[in-house]
Amino acid sequence: MHTAEGQRCGLFRVDEISLRREAYISGHYLADNMLLQDAVELWVVGLNASPEKIESAFQLLSDDEQRRAGQFRFPVHRNRFVMSRANLRRILAGYLDIEPAALAFAYSEFGKPSLAAPQTDIRFNASRSHDRALIACTREREIGVDTEKIREDLDVDQLAQRFFSLEENNRLRAVPADMRHQAFLHFWTCKEAILKAAGMGLSLDPVKIDVSVALENPAAVLAAAREQFIVNGWTLIPLRTTAVEGHLSAVVTKGIELNVSVRPWAG
Repeated sequence: MHTAEGQRCGLFRVDEISLRREAYISGHYLADNMLLQDAVELWVVGLNASPEKIESAFQLLSDDEQRRAGQFRFPVHRNRFVMSRANLRRILAGYLDIEPAALAFAYSEFGKPSLAAPQTDIRFNASRSHDRALIACTREREIGVDTEKIREDLDVDQLAQRFFSLEENNRLRAVPADMRHQAFLHFWTCKEAILKAAGMGLSLDPVKIDVSVALENPAAVLAAAREQFIVNGWTLIPLRTTAVEGHLSAVVTKGIELNVSVRPWAG
């Protein structure tokens, strides 16, 4: 198989409701059911919870995470942060067979998190938007993920002029007006996932990350979500809105012949 920059890559097995692992008990995996070498596992996490669950989740966080939670102005945003971080800990702890509170995180110069303890080849990334988080896990390869709630109150033309390449702007303008907000978010999540995988954040100019290949057919904004693309050496996988209800999402990593699954987290 030959894949060039900006081309489709079709060697993925994407299963949005994968049930291939049977050792899932009460939101946790058994220790002998580890994250497989070829796996990219995406967990959809609901962030609304009862006060009791939020308090329980808060107790799992490190002192630094608890301080960050306290910096939010509105309780709803604080609570969603707490639930996102606690469930990230629960997911990773399930793979590693340790207590969630025992995990220690490190952060790169640009803020990308990784596991400092215990030592592991598991790589992860997380994104949250409104009342949903999307957490991506894999082994030995960097990964980035982004999810954005579909909304109609964005000035997509102004934002696209600022952050999108010339070809991306051309393709966005070709999309019917009633689909343009979704097309914008389709591009945005693809770009953001690449930036997060690279660990550079917005220190890298988003205009230089051209994902126009992910919208070759302007009449099929969502139909392209089952395809995979090679962009700047990264494997880009846009996700259908059914992956995270009411959201557009994308995951980016390295490699081919990956086993990609998306499933709800029951923790």
